[in-house]
Amino acid sequence: MKIVTSSLSLAPRSERQDCSPCPAQVQIECYEDQVPAFAASEIDRLYGHLYCSPRYFEMARAMQGASVYVAREGGSCIAVLPYRIAGGAVTVVSEYLTLDEQELARFARHMFSRYRFVKRVTFPRVHAQGHVPGFPCHAMVGSEDMVVTLPETVKDYEAAVGKNMRRNIKRYSSALAKAFPSYRYELYLERDIGEQDLRDIVALSCMRMKSKNIVPRFDETEIRWIVDFAQECGIVGVARIDGKVCAGAIGFRIGDNYFMHVIAHHPQYNDYSLGILCYYHTICEGIARGGKRFHLLQGRYGYKYRLLAERRDIVHLDIYRSRRALLASPAHVTRKEVRGRIWLAKQWLLHDLEHKEGTGYRLLARAVNFLRRTKRAKGSAD
Repeated sequence: MKIVTSSLSLAPRSERQDCSPCPAQVQIECYEDQVPAFAASEIDRLYGHLYCSPRYFEMARAMQGASVYVAREGGSCIAVLPYRIAGGAVTVVSEYLTLDEQELARFARHMFSRYRFVKRVTFPRVHAQGHVPGFPCHAMVGSEDMVVTLPETVKDYEAAVGKNMRRNIKRYSSALAKAFPSYRYELYLERDIGEQDLRDIVALSCMRMKSKNIVPRFDETEIRWIVDFAQECGIVGVARIDGKVCAGAIGFRIGDNYFMHVIAHHPQYNDYSLGILCYYHTICEGIARGGKRFHLLQGRYGYKYRLLAERRDIVHLDIYRSRRALLASPAHVTRKEVRGRIWLAKQWLLHDLEHKEGTGYRLLARAVNFLRRTKRAKGSAD
């Protein structure tokens, strides 16, 4: 679903003061400064995304000490949203969840009614439209989720990716087998996943980051989480040559959704497109195991489109109590708009530009690639 990159909506004056209770058939509770035991499983069931799951490494830390909003209908949870309050704003902790206008409006209405001092409700990263009925709001695209909708069978996927992709996968695999007769690619699930394989894949990822002048994000605490979570709900592909890990992919499953978390290969094998092979084989395994979607997460790279991923824009959404509250926040809106525009410009230069037709676009793309190579070379020299 594509949404506008930025939007500012001012609700009609007759609507913006609507803080009336929710319909009788929906019951709402708020657990102040605590996360109830049932929240984790319900969040996974309702939203099915790694980045909003309480079992996700970063989300588990973010939810410590949070409050939780729970909406029920007919005894079943229809929304579970962890949040914090600071500076006159309610900020939802969960990220990358998908919410419709009705649920957004219900949550905002309840927050404004419950906390009279709150002027703004913020979703830092949410898949939603930039409009909330009854409230003025400001939305700005700030991230994306590249999602492959999985067909019923692997054969259907092979047909859908097209003749060129099938030919390339076969060519890469044949070239590897010819150059390195010991090459093997194996897939492991949950308890069959080895800790050392995971550590080797993470080490390759760190190597790749450093080669691009990027500081690796992994520490021992996060690696330990990867090991534990992978052995609970992981899907891991491992490429070996002479018995040594040369590439790999670490993914997780939540409900019907798979998520690629770490993918890396040794630069020695750049000519064999090992990264594409890891993606392809892992996606096929997800299909074989009945998955519905495979999330390749951020990065609108061309190879993700060739693997049939579609971009879902993720927005930073602010919902205001009133038009006056919105107009009284020009600095906040401006900062968010500027950050969003800079991020969009960066994505256009790094990813979208290469797909543009015309001499001017090609020259600009070459200049950008030259600057990227120069930066990486400088980082390697340092």
